[in-house]
Amino acid sequence: MSTPTPTHAGAPFLATDIGGTHARMALVRRDAAGDIEILDHHKYACAEYPGLAAIVADYLGARGQRVDDAAVASTGLHRGEEVISINLPWPVSLAELRALGIARVAAVNDFVAVAHADQCMRDGCGTALRHVAGPVPPGPEAVIGPGTGLGAAIRVPLGGDGVLVLPSEAGQQAFAPGNAREMAALAKMRETAAYVPTEHFVSGPGLLKAYRALCALDDVSPRHAGPAEVAEAAARGDDAQAREALRMFCDVLGAALGDFVLASGATRVWVAGGILPKLRGFVADSDFEARFLEKGTMRKVLEQVPVRLVDDPQLGIIGAANWYLRHRSA
Repeated sequence: MSTPTPTHAGAPFLATDIGGTHARMALVRRDAAGDIEILDHHKYACAEYPGLAAIVADYLGARGQRVDDAAVASTGLHRGEEVISINLPWPVSLAELRALGIARVAAVNDFVAVAHADQCMRDGCGTALRHVAGPVPPGPEAVIGPGTGLGAAIRVPLGGDGVLVLPSEAGQQAFAPGNAREMAALAKMRETAAYVPTEHFVSGPGLLKAYRALCALDDVSPRHAGPAEVAEAAARGDDAQAREALRMFCDVLGAALGDFVLASGATRVWVAGGILPKLRGFVADSDFEARFLEKGTMRKVLEQVPVRLVDDPQLGIIGAANWYLRHRSA
């Protein structure tokens, strides 16, 4: 079967970023410099629609827009013409999108898409969570992001515009506690779960799990039902367990990043969006950097690795569009 003709460099096409709660739609095109330009975008609540096709139809119909190409970045497993995820209220059907008159549709894992957002991961982009003086040597780059889970990927620049992205399930690695309190929280979680991955501490749901574990350890009733409420209570300073859970989140994130660097050989780290942009103040006041560096003799290696937060709200859209252009021209 021949490969479909790729979309023209300047022609608008649809790029989507589908998460468990929201579906982001955008009309995009590649500009003269080769970057992704977002012409229009809108965010939808997934639960308010029967499927992705209905959202796409609404988005394009409201703008009187027709497209021949669509890039779908979505959480979940890709199986032929469908994307299935426990975090989505419905399966994603690529055939249903083609039935709308879109000739060429392709799907990619949402975090693999994020790792393709090249224009958001250049020198000077984002906010430094850990600064390193001097130039950064070329090499693999770790991309990791706490959201609904702890997504991770390794991006390897190939020179020119090329990049190789290797998917990773680093967030599913077994949690390794770094102090007695974390050991106690792990033991509490293991009362109801045989396996506790790192993302049970470092993700939106993980923040809530850690909070509940700490409440149980301190014999107090949890006062908050969602991760956003836990973060807000921590910011107000009126809930000791919420504040400790958020600090633990930041500490464990630093440790996990250090582990991922050592496992991947990365020379720099990009922390990609997710919930972290709202927590920058907590990161600065936590042991994030200390836990990143505390790897015995490997400290000398990690001291040379910068960590930057990429907080572009359209990161997934840009990555999906860039991945699609590469995918269709391959």
